[in-house]
Amino acid sequence: MSLNQAQVDAVEHLLMAFLKRSESAQIVAKVYEDAYSSIMGSEGPAAMEEKEAALEHLNNLRLQLK
Repeated sequence: MSLNQAQVDAVEHLLMAFLKRSESAQIVAKVYEDAYSSIMGSEGPAAMEEKEAALEHLNNLRLQLK
């Protein structure tokens, strides 16, 4: 596993742990909306194919929270 992938995995696990402990569904929904906007905006990947892949992963993470 590359260092970049290890860093991404660590951040993903940290975020998921935080969101799973959140008692407010509104906070979780807002975090998802912000992440979606970030991916689709100028902060996200440049190519539409990469944006779609990132959104697919984001949606998979959201499903893990339910």
